Amino acid sequence: MSYRSTVARQPESLADTLAAAKTELAGMDLTPLASGVTVVTGIGASYAAAVVVAAELQRRGQRAFAVRSGEMMAGYDIADVVIALSHRGRSVETVEALRKLPKAKSLAITNDPESPLAKAAKYHIRLNNGSDATPSSTGYTATLLAAGLAVDAIYGESGTDWASLAAKTTEVQSHAAEKMPRLAEQFRNRRAIDCVGAGAAIGTADGASLLIREAARLAASGYETRHYLHGPMESMDASTGVVVFGDTRELPLAQNLDAIGCPTLLVTSSTAIQDTGKLTVVNVPASDNLILRGVIDIFTAQLLAAELSDAAGLTDVKFRYKQTDTKILDQAA
Repeated sequence: MSYRSTVARQPESLADTLAAAKTELAGMDLTPLASGVTVVTGIGASYAAAVVVAAELQRRGQRAFAVRSGEMMAGYDIADVVIALSHRGRSVETVEALRKLPKAKSLAITNDPESPLAKAAKYHIRLNNGSDATPSSTGYTATLLAAGLAVDAIYGESGTDWASLAAKTTEVQSHAAEKMPRLAEQFRNRRAIDCVGAGAAIGTADGASLLIREAARLAASGYETRHYLHGPMESMDASTGVVVFGDTRELPLAQNLDAIGCPTLLVTSSTAIQDTGKLTVVNVPASDNLILRGVIDIFTAQLLAAELSDAAGLTDVKFRYKQTDTKILDQAA
């Protein structure tokens, strides 16, 4: 399927994953994962998702942090619990991370219960997102949804209305789509695009920058909001663009960028500022649950990546660089 079509079918993908994950969790006791230091790990887009999940664990008072799977391959005993994210469950680095920490209690979230990662973990939750494309859309959001359900199962219900996510997805995608003609005009031909957010939105910013790199082959990077104020934003001007996620310090940051003529997209639940000059605002529903908010925030970035891909003449173009050592092949599983 095409990238745009997989982005569009996320209401169905998320509804299917919700049903599948809830069924599995009903017969599973994850409370042994509730104690100790927790690492959430993944590689590529799965690492971006790991940052979102770790932030929600911290919000809930847990000692948790995200670590790239490649950094765990040395096998240092850094965690009591590992939550491993990989859409297909075949990322070499993430599988090796679990194998190198055999004493840690582990949960894998993949779309294949027979995958190497699922078999390496003590517990497994299956995604049911259907087909995905490059860049990943349904795989990323379904992974976050399943992780959110798992966190509730481990630490107790958060009161999050996961059942309403599919309807919210349709609403947010529709609202964001209305802004895409303006964004396509302002963001085309950028020499670089930065993506910025704080807390869980650091992961969202990282995921957004990866989407832009993969879909449009534009130089894009993710930054934490406060770090961004201490120098990195100085290189941004009318020839670049910035995507900002957040509701607090991110608002004046977006206005600062607009003031110097830098095209800026602000994804926020705040209604304090609106479109002006080079600033485009996409309003999204607020959520105390940072994983739910992470799912909601990425939709606008997915659509922007599609616009930039089309503008660059790269619609659904495959990756140029073929890697031979990043996935465990079926015959070696």
